[in-house]
Amino acid sequence: MEAVWAWGAGLIVALQQVSWLRPGLAAVTQLGSEEFFLLLMPALYWCWDARLGRRLAALLIGSNALNTWLKVLFHQPRPYWVDSRVRSLARETSYGLPSAHAQHALAVWGLLAPAARRRALGWTLAAVLIALIAFSRVYLGQHFPTDVLGGIAFGAAALWAFARWEAPATAWLRRLGLGQQLAASLLASALFLALALGTTTLLSGRPDPAEWEHSAALAVRPEAGEPATDPRNPAGATATAGMLLGLGAGLAVQARWARFDARGPWGKRLARYLIGVAGVLVFWRGLALAFPSQPPAVELGFRYARYALVVFWVLCLAPLAFLRLRLAEPSRDQRTDG
Repeated sequence: MEAVWAWGAGLIVALQQVSWLRPGLAAVTQLGSEEFFLLLMPALYWCWDARLGRRLAALLIGSNALNTWLKVLFHQPRPYWVDSRVRSLARETSYGLPSAHAQHALAVWGLLAPAARRRALGWTLAAVLIALIAFSRVYLGQHFPTDVLGGIAFGAAALWAFARWEAPATAWLRRLGLGQQLAASLLASALFLALALGTTTLLSGRPDPAEWEHSAALAVRPEAGEPATDPRNPAGATATAGMLLGLGAGLAVQARWARFDARGPWGKRLARYLIGVAGVLVFWRGLALAFPSQPPAVELGFRYARYALVVFWVLCLAPLAFLRLRLAEPSRDQRTDG
């Protein structure tokens, strides 16, 4: 791999000489970030097309789970961890392969492109966005070219698997009772957490080279007491497992008691979004401040619960609030709600 890393680092160093690209690519890269998608998905779900929003939530959280596990499985460095010539124009502490930005960009924009009224335009815009996001990750020094190619490949695989299995999986879940659906959600969450943490445990006898931490610290000075690299921290896998639980539980409960029509007057749509985002901040940031941060095992347990509650709020509790506040109309048929 050293030869591949050397080639990739040399390409990045050459690209970074074109300094005028930095502002634009720093902005473009945000269109592939988890934070952006976590704002886009609720907007789509609450205010435009509830069914498409649910599908996007399932695909995004599933893609995130896949990426979280694959990063640990491959345990590959980021460019500035191995080559001091590469300038890091952002800070990441996880492993590099596959690129989450590239993977999520292909999966999400690939799902949304066919939903555009003019499909040709939708696919063209999606292709341009995916290419720019992938390129931005290389230019910013966060990924080798092979990382973004891997991200694109796994994003395509996630999108294909979703298209292939969405209908039969949905049909199977609808045949289950609520208790069975909740149990299945908890089981899926637990299995993912066991897989992710088990993979990390298997790597415990193969520590990362000390040079990676040293080079990363020189490139991007970490906060006092914080490591420059922390790719085996279980916090990410714990949060993702919580999101999987919130996804399954939220969809199961929402289908029974919080079916709503995302259409309606634009004033009500805006009110739904503002109320919904306020709830996200309460569960995400408010509980982070309220929950204890020590000892680490307790903090991870509360982190799991916090992320489960955030997704459950987005998918179920917020729509229920919209219905109670008369900001949305009930949906008569879940298969056709807007």
